[in-house]
Amino acid sequence: MGYYHTVRMAIGEADIVMEVVDARFPKASRNFSLEHKIKMEKKKLLIVLNKSDLVSEEEVKKQKELAGTKSIFVSAKHRKGTRKLREALGMLSAGKEVKVAIIGYPNTGKSSIINMLKGKKSSPTSSTAGFTKGKQNVRINSKIMLIDTPGVIPFGKHDQTLMLLLGAKNVQQSEDIENAGAEAAQEMLSSNPKMLEDTYGIYASDGEDFLEKLALKKNKLLKKGRPDTTAAAKMLLNDFKEGKIGLKN
Repeated sequence: MGYYHTVRMAIGEADIVMEVVDARFPKASRNFSLEHKIKMEKKKLLIVLNKSDLVSEEEVKKQKELAGTKSIFVSAKHRKGTRKLREALGMLSAGKEVKVAIIGYPNTGKSSIINMLKGKKSSPTSSTAGFTKGKQNVRINSKIMLIDTPGVIPFGKHDQTLMLLLGAKNVQQSEDIENAGAEAAQEMLSSNPKMLEDTYGIYASDGEDFLEKLALKKNKLLKKGRPDTTAAAKMLLNDFKEGKIGLKN
Protein backbone atom coordinates (compact mmCIF):
# COMPACT_ATOMS: atom_id res chain seq x y z
CA MET A 1 0.00 0.00 0.00
CA GLY A 2 1.49 3.35 -1.04
CA TYR A 3 1.95 6.28 1.33
CA TYR A 4 -0.51 8.46 -0.59
CA HIS A 5 -3.18 5.75 -0.39
CA THR A 6 -2.56 5.44 3.36
CA VAL A 7 -3.03 9.18 3.84
CA ARG A 8 -6.22 9.20 1.77
CA MET A 9 -7.62 6.35 3.88
CA ALA A 10 -6.78 8.25 7.08
CA ILE A 11 -8.61 11.32 5.78
CA GLY A 12 -11.65 9.17 5.00
CA GLU A 13 -11.59 7.70 8.51
CA ALA A 14 -11.16 11.04 10.32
CA ASP A 15 -13.70 13.60 11.50
CA ILE A 16 -11.13 16.41 11.48
CA VAL A 17 -7.93 16.80 9.44
CA MET A 18 -5.00 18.75 10.84
CA GLU A 19 -2.47 19.81 8.19
CA VAL A 20 0.97 20.78 9.48
CA VAL A 21 2.88 23.28 7.32
CA ASP A 22 6.07 25.31 7.69
CA ALA A 23 5.30 28.85 8.89
CA ARG A 24 8.32 30.18 6.97
CA PHE A 25 6.69 29.36 3.61
CA PRO A 26 3.15 28.12 4.37
CA LYS A 27 1.64 28.40 0.90
CA ALA A 28 4.37 26.27 -0.72
CA SER A 29 4.24 23.66 2.05
CA ARG A 30 0.46 23.16 1.94
CA ASN A 31 -0.80 20.12 0.05
CA PHE A 32 -3.67 21.64 -1.93
CA SER A 33 -4.56 18.37 -3.68
CA LEU A 34 -5.23 16.70 -0.32
CA GLU A 35 -7.05 19.81 0.91
CA HIS A 36 -9.37 19.46 -2.09
CA LYS A 37 -10.12 15.87 -1.09
CA ILE A 38 -10.78 16.98 2.49
CA LYS A 39 -13.30 19.57 1.29
CA MET A 40 -14.93 17.10 -1.10
CA GLU A 41 -15.46 14.68 1.78
CA LYS A 42 -16.82 17.56 3.92
CA LYS A 43 -14.22 17.06 6.64
CA LYS A 44 -13.21 19.87 9.00
CA LEU A 45 -9.73 21.25 8.23
CA LEU A 46 -7.31 22.94 10.63
CA ILE A 47 -4.04 24.40 9.31
CA VAL A 48 -1.23 24.22 11.88
CA LEU A 49 1.67 26.50 10.99
CA ASN A 50 4.66 25.07 12.83
CA LYS A 51 8.07 26.75 13.42
CA SER A 52 6.34 30.09 14.02
CA ASP A 53 9.24 31.05 16.31
CA LEU A 54 11.27 31.62 13.14
CA VAL A 55 8.95 34.29 11.69
CA SER A 56 7.99 37.76 12.89
CA GLU A 57 4.62 38.69 14.40
CA GLU A 58 3.88 40.75 11.28
CA GLU A 59 4.53 37.72 9.09
CA VAL A 60 2.35 35.54 11.33
CA LYS A 61 -0.57 37.95 10.93
CA LYS A 62 -0.10 38.18 7.17
CA GLN A 63 0.10 34.42 6.66
CA LYS A 64 -2.92 33.80 8.88
CA GLU A 65 -4.96 36.06 6.61
CA LEU A 66 -3.68 34.20 3.54
CA ALA A 67 -4.46 30.76 4.99
CA GLY A 68 -8.11 31.04 3.95
CA THR A 69 -9.26 28.55 6.59
CA LYS A 70 -9.02 28.06 10.34
CA SER A 71 -5.35 28.20 11.30
CA ILE A 72 -3.17 28.06 14.42
CA PHE A 73 0.47 29.12 14.78
CA VAL A 74 2.66 26.95 16.99
CA SER A 75 6.30 26.15 17.72
CA ALA A 76 6.64 22.49 18.59
CA LYS A 77 10.32 23.04 19.35
CA HIS A 78 9.53 25.57 22.08
CA ARG A 79 6.14 24.08 23.07
CA LYS A 80 4.36 27.32 22.15
CA GLY A 81 0.74 27.32 21.06
CA THR A 82 -0.26 24.07 22.78
CA ARG A 83 -3.23 25.59 24.60
CA LYS A 84 -4.57 27.33 21.48
CA LEU A 85 -4.19 24.15 19.45
CA ARG A 86 -6.07 22.11 22.07
CA GLU A 87 -8.80 24.75 22.19
CA ALA A 88 -9.13 24.75 18.39
CA LEU A 89 -9.49 20.97 18.31
CA GLY A 90 -12.01 21.17 21.16
CA MET A 91 -14.11 23.71 19.24
CA LEU A 92 -14.00 21.68 16.03
CA SER A 93 -14.96 18.47 17.87
CA ALA A 94 -17.80 20.22 19.75
CA GLY A 95 -17.10 18.03 22.78
CA LYS A 96 -17.66 14.80 20.87
CA GLU A 97 -15.26 11.87 20.60
CA VAL A 98 -13.40 12.35 17.31
CA LYS A 99 -10.57 11.05 15.17
CA VAL A 100 -8.11 13.63 13.87
CA ALA A 101 -5.89 12.78 10.91
CA ILE A 102 -2.61 14.69 10.94
CA ILE A 103 -1.11 15.23 7.50
CA GLY A 104 1.74 17.22 5.97
CA TYR A 105 4.86 17.03 3.87
CA PRO A 106 7.93 15.34 5.41
CA ASN A 107 9.80 17.31 8.09
CA THR A 108 7.08 19.87 8.74
CA GLY A 109 6.96 18.55 12.31
CA LYS A 110 3.93 16.26 12.50
CA SER A 111 5.45 13.93 15.10
CA SER A 112 6.66 16.87 17.18
CA ILE A 113 3.13 18.31 17.17
CA ILE A 114 1.79 14.98 18.42
CA ASN A 115 4.40 14.93 21.18
CA MET A 116 3.46 18.49 22.11
CA LEU A 117 -0.24 17.62 22.38
CA LYS A 118 0.42 14.42 24.27
CA GLY A 119 2.65 16.18 26.76
CA LYS A 120 5.34 13.52 26.53
CA LYS A 121 7.16 11.72 23.75
CA SER A 122 4.54 9.46 22.24
CA SER A 123 5.55 9.55 18.58
CA PRO A 124 9.18 9.09 17.48
CA THR A 125 10.73 12.00 15.59
CA SER A 126 13.43 11.99 12.96
CA SER A 127 14.95 14.33 10.37
CA THR A 128 14.90 11.43 7.90
CA ALA A 129 12.25 11.88 5.21
CA GLY A 130 9.38 9.41 5.43
CA PHE A 131 10.26 8.29 8.97
CA THR A 132 6.61 7.56 9.76
CA LYS A 133 6.11 4.51 7.57
CA GLY A 134 2.39 3.89 7.97
CA LYS A 135 -0.79 5.00 9.71
CA GLN A 136 -0.47 5.09 13.51
CA ASN A 137 -3.07 5.90 16.15
CA VAL A 138 -2.10 8.05 19.14
CA ARG A 139 -4.64 8.90 21.86
CA ILE A 140 -4.35 12.49 23.06
CA ASN A 141 -7.15 12.33 25.63
CA SER A 142 -10.47 10.58 26.21
CA LYS A 143 -12.10 12.53 23.36
CA ILE A 144 -9.37 12.82 20.72
CA MET A 145 -7.57 10.08 18.81
CA LEU A 146 -4.87 11.28 16.40
CA ILE A 147 -4.19 9.33 13.22
CA ASP A 148 -0.55 9.94 12.31
CA THR A 149 0.31 9.49 8.63
CA PRO A 150 3.52 9.36 6.58
CA GLY A 151 4.66 12.50 4.81
CA VAL A 152 3.68 12.32 1.16
CA ILE A 153 6.37 13.61 -1.18
CA PRO A 154 5.00 15.33 -4.30
CA PHE A 155 6.21 14.27 -7.72
CA GLY A 156 6.80 17.32 -9.85
CA LYS A 157 9.83 19.10 -11.24
CA HIS A 158 9.06 22.29 -9.29
CA ASP A 159 8.56 20.24 -6.10
CA GLN A 160 12.28 19.38 -5.93
CA THR A 161 12.97 22.81 -4.45
CA LEU A 162 10.22 22.31 -1.88
CA MET A 163 11.67 18.96 -0.88
CA LEU A 164 15.12 20.51 -0.43
CA LEU A 165 13.66 23.34 1.67
CA LEU A 166 11.84 20.85 3.87
CA GLY A 167 14.94 18.71 4.21
CA ALA A 168 12.99 15.80 2.77
CA LYS A 169 15.69 15.45 0.15
CA ASN A 170 19.41 15.73 0.86
CA VAL A 171 21.25 18.59 -0.78
CA GLN A 172 23.76 16.09 -2.16
CA GLN A 173 20.91 14.32 -4.00
CA SER A 174 20.11 17.37 -6.08
CA GLU A 175 21.25 17.16 -9.69
CA ASP A 176 21.65 20.95 -9.86
CA ILE A 177 22.39 22.38 -6.41
CA GLU A 178 23.05 25.90 -7.70
CA ASN A 179 19.70 26.11 -9.49
CA ALA A 180 17.87 24.55 -6.54
CA GLY A 181 19.49 27.06 -4.19
CA ALA A 182 18.53 29.97 -6.44
CA GLU A 183 14.93 28.74 -6.63
CA ALA A 184 14.85 28.27 -2.84
CA ALA A 185 16.19 31.80 -2.30
CA GLN A 186 13.63 33.15 -4.78
CA GLU A 187 10.84 31.32 -2.92
CA MET A 188 11.96 32.90 0.36
CA LEU A 189 12.31 36.33 -1.19
CA SER A 190 8.79 36.04 -2.60
CA SER A 191 7.11 34.75 0.56
CA ASN A 192 9.16 36.35 3.33
CA PRO A 193 12.07 38.57 2.17
CA LYS A 194 12.75 39.97 5.65
CA MET A 195 13.65 36.46 6.82
CA LEU A 196 16.77 36.38 4.64
CA GLU A 197 17.67 39.96 5.52
CA ASP A 198 17.42 39.26 9.26
CA THR A 199 19.45 36.06 9.01
CA TYR A 200 22.26 37.07 6.66
CA GLY A 201 22.10 40.86 6.50
CA ILE A 202 21.72 40.62 2.73
CA TYR A 203 19.21 42.45 0.54
CA ALA A 204 18.82 40.85 -2.88
CA SER A 205 16.70 41.46 -5.96
CA ASP A 206 16.32 37.77 -6.84
CA GLY A 207 17.57 34.28 -5.98
CA GLU A 208 20.70 34.40 -8.13
CA ASP A 209 21.64 37.83 -6.77
CA PHE A 210 21.26 36.49 -3.23
CA LEU A 211 23.56 33.50 -3.84
CA GLU A 212 26.25 35.75 -5.32
CA LYS A 213 26.10 38.15 -2.38
CA LEU A 214 26.08 35.27 0.15
CA ALA A 215 29.12 33.68 -1.48
CA LEU A 216 31.02 36.99 -1.38
CA LYS A 217 30.02 37.68 2.23
CA LYS A 218 31.09 34.20 3.37
CA ASN A 219 34.27 34.31 1.26
CA LYS A 220 33.19 31.35 -0.87
CA LEU A 221 35.19 32.16 -3.99
CA LEU A 222 36.36 30.50 -7.18
CA LYS A 223 39.34 31.50 -9.30
CA LYS A 224 39.76 35.22 -9.96
CA GLY A 225 37.51 36.00 -7.00
CA ARG A 226 34.28 34.90 -8.66
CA PRO A 227 31.51 33.98 -6.17
CA ASP A 228 31.04 30.23 -5.67
CA THR A 229 27.25 30.17 -5.93
CA THR A 230 27.11 26.36 -5.65
CA ALA A 231 28.77 26.54 -2.22
CA ALA A 232 26.39 29.35 -1.27
CA ALA A 233 23.42 27.25 -2.38
CA LYS A 234 24.55 24.34 -0.19
CA MET A 235 24.93 26.69 2.77
CA LEU A 236 21.49 28.21 2.27
CA LEU A 237 19.69 24.86 1.94
CA ASN A 238 21.48 23.31 4.92
CA ASP A 239 20.87 26.38 7.10
CA PHE A 240 17.17 26.26 6.23
CA LYS A 241 16.92 22.56 7.01
CA GLU A 242 18.60 23.06 10.39
CA GLY A 243 16.30 25.95 11.35
CA LYS A 244 19.04 28.59 11.24
CA ILE A 245 17.09 30.87 8.90
CA GLY A 246 14.53 33.07 10.62
CA LEU A 247 14.32 35.11 13.77
CA LYS A 248 17.32 34.91 16.06
CA ASN A 249 16.42 33.09 19.28
